[in-house]
Amino acid sequence: MMTAGPGPRVAALLGALRPAADEILVALDDRADPAVRRDLATVADRIVVYPFAEPVDRPLPWLFEQCRCDWALALDDDEIPSLALLDALPVLCADPGVTHYWLPRRWLFPDSSTYLDEAPWRPDYQPRLVRTDPRVVRFSAEFHRPMVVSGPGRYPQLPLWHADPILRSFEQRLAKSRHYERTRPGMRVSGYALNFAFYLPEIRESLCLEPVPAGDRALIDSVLGADAPAGTETAEVTNVTRVEIDALWPESGLTRHTGRLELLDGADRLVAGEQRTFDVRVWNDSDATWPWGWDCIPEVRLGSRWYEESGLDVPESQLRTAFPAPLPPGKSDVVAVHVLAPHRPGRYRLEIDLIHERVRWFGVGVDCDVLVRSRRRVAVLGGDDAAADVGRLLETLPELELVQLRPHVTGRDGYAEAPCLRRYLFGDVPASRGAFIATVGARTLRLAGGVTRARIGRPGALPRGGGEFLTALRDCELLVLAELDAPPERRELWRVAVMARTAAALGVPVAIRRGLMTSGGLAIVTNGRATLRFDDPSELLPLLANLR
Repeated sequence: MMTAGPGPRVAALLGALRPAADEILVALDDRADPAVRRDLATVADRIVVYPFAEPVDRPLPWLFEQCRCDWALALDDDEIPSLALLDALPVLCADPGVTHYWLPRRWLFPDSSTYLDEAPWRPDYQPRLVRTDPRVVRFSAEFHRPMVVSGPGRYPQLPLWHADPILRSFEQRLAKSRHYERTRPGMRVSGYALNFAFYLPEIRESLCLEPVPAGDRALIDSVLGADAPAGTETAEVTNVTRVEIDALWPESGLTRHTGRLELLDGADRLVAGEQRTFDVRVWNDSDATWPWGWDCIPEVRLGSRWYEESGLDVPESQLRTAFPAPLPPGKSDVVAVHVLAPHRPGRYRLEIDLIHERVRWFGVGVDCDVLVRSRRRVAVLGGDDAAADVGRLLETLPELELVQLRPHVTGRDGYAEAPCLRRYLFGDVPASRGAFIATVGARTLRLAGGVTRARIGRPGALPRGGGEFLTALRDCELLVLAELDAPPERRELWRVAVMARTAAALGVPVAIRRGLMTSGGLAIVTNGRATLRFDDPSELLPLLANLR
C-alpha cells in the first residue's frame, strides 16, 4: 500500500489483512504527519518513507521490487477487502494455474450501507492480486492503468469496497476529477467521461443501489471509524530517494533516442504479401529500459518500412515488432523483426529501424534490396471437396495459393475466399421474368465496365461483392471451374459463364472440368481464348508450368 494516512483508518484496514498476510509493506508519503507512521508501525512489517511526486502511482514498480513473497495484494488506502476476499486469499494464492486475479471494486454510496450497482461502477475489475514474478507483472505510466499483467487470470466475485465517494465531499471529488481530466483528457468508460462519471455519482439523474452485506458493512464501519491503535511499534522503517524510485518508473519520454541495429539475416526475394521475420541484433544506447510486449511505456519498438525504386514509401506494408524481453541500457539482443512484403511485385528497398511510437523514428536503420515476386494464385469454383481435389496441385507446386470462390465469404480457416458473383448478379433481383432478365443483363454489362477499370488496377466499387470478385480474379493466374456450387439451373450456368468470360477479359486462363456446362444449352465464350478442359486436376500442371 501507498498512503499518507490517516493513521487510525489505514492501520485498521491493514489489521484486517494481518491474519492472511506473510508481510505488510507500506510506502508512506513523506508529507504525512509523524503520528501516521507511529500508527502504521503497529501493524506493518516494513515502512518505507518516500518523497511524493506526480503521478501518484510512481512508487509502485519500486515497491513491488521490495516484495519478498510470491504473491502481492496491492490496495489503495480507501479500499476495504470484503470478508469473502479475506477468507479466500490463502486458497487463491495456492492455485498454481494462474498468475493474477482481477478483483471487482464496489463503490460505496451515499454511505456504507449501499453500493453503486450499474455502469461504470460495475464491473470495475482491478488487477490487484498478482504474482510478484516480473515476467508476468509489469508497470506502465499510462493513466489509471499502472499495472500490466499477463498469463492466465481469473475474475473471482470477491469485492473490494471503495470508500472514496463517502470519504470525500462532492467538492473534493470534483477537484480531483478536474485534476485527472487535465492530466489525461478524453478517457471514456461505458459511454461517459471516465474521470467525472466514476467520481461524481451525484450528477446522474438516477442511480441503481444495492445493499452491502451486513458483515461487510460492520467491517467497513469499524475501519472508517477506527481509533488510533494502541499496539507496539514493530515495523522496520527506512527511507527511499526520488532517484531510486524514478529508476524503475516507466516514463513516457526518452532523453536520448539512440541505438544500433545489425541485420543478421534476411532474404533478397519475397512473394507479394508474404510475411516473415528478419533477424536483427539491437543495441540499446539510450538511458531507459525498452520494455517487452505491447502494453508498457516507453513504446519503443522495431518498425519495417518499404520504399519503391522511385523512393515512394509503401505505407500499407509497415509493421511493428515488440521486444520479446526487456532490453536495458547498454545491452543488446537479437529480435526476429516481422516484415510484410508489398502486394505489388517489383524491386523495393526494405528498411528496419527503431521507433518511439507517436514521437519519432530513431534514424539508425539498416536496409536491403528485395525483389518481390507475384503470388501464384488459382481461383477455384466448387465446394470443399472440389477445392480439396484441386488442392492436390500443391503436392507438386507448393508455391500455389488457392482462392475458393463462394456465394458468401465465411472468413473461416482454410483457403482464401472471394465472392463468386451469385450475390452480385442475383441479389435482390425482381421476381418477374422480364425484370429479372433486364436486371441481370444490366449488372452483367456493369461488370464488363468494371473489367476495363480492373485492367489498370482500379476495379471500382461494384456492389454485392462484385468489386471483390474482380480484385481477387485479377491477381490470379488461373480460374478453375471445378464444380457447380448450386443446382444446374439456367441462371446458375449463366453466372458461371459470366465468371469465365470475365476471367478471359482480364487475361486469366480458364480451366473447366468436362461435363460441367452440359445442361441448359449455354456454352462458355471467352473472347476467342481457348479454355482447357480437364478431368483430373493433374492435367493442369503443364499449363501452370508454362505460366511460371
